Amino acid sequence: MNHYAFTGFPGFLAGKIITHLASLPNQIGTIYALHLPTERSGALALKQELLDTTSLRDDQLVLVEADITLPEVVIDPIMRSVIEREVNYVFHLAAAYDLSIPYDIGYRINLLGTKHITSLAKRAPQLKRYVYFSTAYVSGRRQGTVYENELWHRVRFKNHYEATKYEAEAIVSRELGSMPVTIIRPGIVIGHSETGETKKFDGVYFVLKLMDQLRQAAPLPYIGRQNIEVNLVPYDYVVEATAYLAHAPVGLKRTFHLTDPFPHGAREVYRMIHEEMFGRPPRGTIPHAVAETGFSALHLSERYGVPRELLAYFKHQVHFDTTQTLRALSGTDIVCPDLKDYLPKVVAYYEKHKKP
Repeated sequence: MNHYAFTGFPGFLAGKIITHLASLPNQIGTIYALHLPTERSGALALKQELLDTTSLRDDQLVLVEADITLPEVVIDPIMRSVIEREVNYVFHLAAAYDLSIPYDIGYRINLLGTKHITSLAKRAPQLKRYVYFSTAYVSGRRQGTVYENELWHRVRFKNHYEATKYEAEAIVSRELGSMPVTIIRPGIVIGHSETGETKKFDGVYFVLKLMDQLRQAAPLPYIGRQNIEVNLVPYDYVVEATAYLAHAPVGLKRTFHLTDPFPHGAREVYRMIHEEMFGRPPRGTIPHAVAETGFSALHLSERYGVPRELLAYFKHQVHFDTTQTLRALSGTDIVCPDLKDYLPKVVAYYEKHKKP
């Protein structure tokens, strides 16, 4: 029996990874789900959902009040001692993911939070694996091919989210020689490849939001002529690959790009979304500079909650190498599907579940 600790509860990915682990009930002892005291109601709701939909028993999923920005992390010292003594696997998913976060918030949650969780994991004598969720975009404004065994660079970042996640991964990477670490770098995570399901309409869904708001003006123009790679991955691929790599010997002390090995270009992705929403292709092209000016002039961030920082991801050319990931997953049935095969389901789910 293995004992697990999860940060980022009641977050979507944490819940889905726990669901996946629950498909192998004989390997689970206790799962300690760390959550902020202010998220108690959400944690209780997700716990009940997991109990209703998996084979987990109530005593196997223990809610624990915690704050990763504090050095002691777990608020109750007795529970902290129990977790440190028992835990075999620590999954650190908690982070401030908003592209528009100020640096101080990213610093506290992403950097200090990772420092504190890493210290907790390091104190666990029974630790088999510390799984850290980073992001492929720790590469910042690097261009060309970025390899999985690369981290250090001196180029700038597109936003404070990237910068603080880079600094956080640096903390974990320094422990690769002394701790059983697995570092996961997802691309832009979107809905399930078979159902389109997702919890939040953020990331690339902001493009769908804008298209929806501008529906009366369709067909809409392309934004810019660059056909840079847009790295979208369905969450089921991320969940299955993470669960496997966290337990398999091949995942030990390595970093993995859970990105699309064969990503589509920005114009192609834009065209596919446009055709799914409006039944016809885009028409014309406006330069990025004009789009950025219009973005500010129309106050799109304030009106629709679309971060201005999103535009940078459609004009920055970078390719994430996945050689190490593909080699590690070879022989399993875990494969990243082609975006064109499941994007219609993602758009359909958005259309059905969007709110005014």
